[in-house]
Amino acid sequence: MTNNANTPASGQKRGLNSVAWQRLLPVLFPATILIVLGIVWEFAHRAGALPITVPSPAQISKAALEDGPLLWHHARPTLLIALGAYVIAAAIVSFFSAMATLFRQAEGTVLGVGLAIDSIPIIALTPIVMIWLGSGVGSKLTIATVPALFPLLVGAIQGLKAVDRGGAELFHVLSASPWQRFRKLALPSALPFIFSGLKIAAPLAILGALIAEWAGADRGLGVMMIYAMFAFNVPQLWLAILATCATAVIAYGCVALAERLIVNWDTGGTLTDEIDT
Repeated sequence: MTNNANTPASGQKRGLNSVAWQRLLPVLFPATILIVLGIVWEFAHRAGALPITVPSPAQISKAALEDGPLLWHHARPTLLIALGAYVIAAAIVSFFSAMATLFRQAEGTVLGVGLAIDSIPIIALTPIVMIWLGSGVGSKLTIATVPALFPLLVGAIQGLKAVDRGGAELFHVLSASPWQRFRKLALPSALPFIFSGLKIAAPLAILGALIAEWAGADRGLGVMMIYAMFAFNVPQLWLAILATCATAVIAYGCVALAERLIVNWDTGGTLTDEIDT
């Protein structure tokens, strides 16, 4: 009789199970931690170990069921402002990082100006922008764009400088065109750095949109927080806070997923074949 445990089919099945487990582990581990923290949080609240400003997960869940439409009503403008600011920041950084890469003497100036803007407290800059541009969409986009600029700028400049010297010399010997050098050498080298900046900037754009709403808006997660705070509706306040946190995490995850889908170029072919295409 043959031992089924030693057959190739059983070995292949164990391999597939191992791969599936490795893929599920990054999801199961944080999910387990969140469930455990939620249980501890609930028991701590019932034991009276938490202040009245911290509701239980059950109270927050009840508020989510009751105020779900209200939450979406306020979340939609926040998402739109954050997305618009994110795109604007990426466009601005694309231009200035290209200038800093093409003209090396401009790199220090570009980074210095970016650092100076990033050093300004956004909560102090908000009233100035509101007085200057009013309380419309333009001021909110400006405020939400500022926090996302510097991470994108650093990632783009560092990435475009991270070209392998040996690869650059080989492309020069093979008489590659500037477009081929950029598309086949500079851009693949820069993408990991660019995506690092994009992942950091995504939650910052949401934070900027929130601060802009605190300064003056009719709708938004920031407005929902203020209304709940003045009404001392603690579960609703925490619902808005957790919704903002979840939105930031999802934004980060979407950029990380895009990175996994895009930064997957095939390195199996020869370099000369890549240049000829």
